[in-house]
Amino acid sequence: MNFPKTAKTLDDQIALLKSRGLYIKDEKKAKHHLSNISYYRLSAYFLSFQRYNDPHYAYMPRVTFEEIMSLYRFDRELRVIALDAIERIEVSLRCRIVYEFCTRYGNNWYEDKSFYSRGHAELMKKIRGELSRTKETFIQHYYGKYTNPQNPPAWMAIEVLSFGQLSIMFKNLLANDAKKAVADHFGVGIAVLESCIENLAYIRNLCAHHSRLWNRTLTVRPTIPKRPKFDWINLPPTRVDKIYISLCIMAYLLQRADPTSYFTGKLKTLVCRLPKIDIKAAGFNEKWLSDPFWKNQYASWTYWFRIMIFRSRTFVMYLLSLIK
Repeated sequence: MNFPKTAKTLDDQIALLKSRGLYIKDEKKAKHHLSNISYYRLSAYFLSFQRYNDPHYAYMPRVTFEEIMSLYRFDRELRVIALDAIERIEVSLRCRIVYEFCTRYGNNWYEDKSFYSRGHAELMKKIRGELSRTKETFIQHYYGKYTNPQNPPAWMAIEVLSFGQLSIMFKNLLANDAKKAVADHFGVGIAVLESCIENLAYIRNLCAHHSRLWNRTLTVRPTIPKRPKFDWINLPPTRVDKIYISLCIMAYLLQRADPTSYFTGKLKTLVCRLPKIDIKAAGFNEKWLSDPFWKNQYASWTYWFRIMIFRSRTFVMYLLSLIK
């Protein structure tokens, strides 16, 4: 079967949206967004405002193009917040793996096949490939000065692995005192940490490719801690295959990775700034802000100040609209 569709001009795209009942107040601005973001990327957000199972993709009453853009911006900011949190967790995880294993088993323990249940040959192939390609100064310095051992110590070699590769490596390591110490540091069991890291590597890839997080059904889901060492959510998510549970995992692991990070403040500010966003579609519990887990998380006063400023500005704009 041949693909029947052809590319549409910006005018055609605007006409199509309007024919389906979408209100576009400023067509010039809408064309700007369509020409820089693309109709196809925004179409994932269009669906949330269209009538369910409508064959003509008609929009629900009084839906505006700006509402769709607000949802798009919300999702974009959510990705930025998630990426920042995952970076901190990833750096901390690398540090703990290197420290716990190197202090027990030596600098180049990662080359020893006996530490792995599977995947050692593939891992070493990836490490050697990355080491041969990297332009990192510390790797070039090692090879320029040392000949034995052939490969650099773990604190250098593991730095060249991607987060996804690090996740696979950690999962393939056999349980031992060092691996247990890494999991203990983050306040969970080994199996739970393996699952959580795999989920965060998946989320990181979504963010890196600018893919939608809000309302996405996750194909890689984290195992929920049953006996967490630190504070954990009391109010369950609406669904365990949505981004909210991953955000909870991020907040939980950050209690050890970086307890003074602004992750919670940024997340609360984002959700409070855009109250019209359906957070239940992302798995949020409606009363998530009252959960002791989130109330006890560190949040800089500056983020609450930003919420107050935003709400005051919104109220003033509303009053001005009434006067007009």
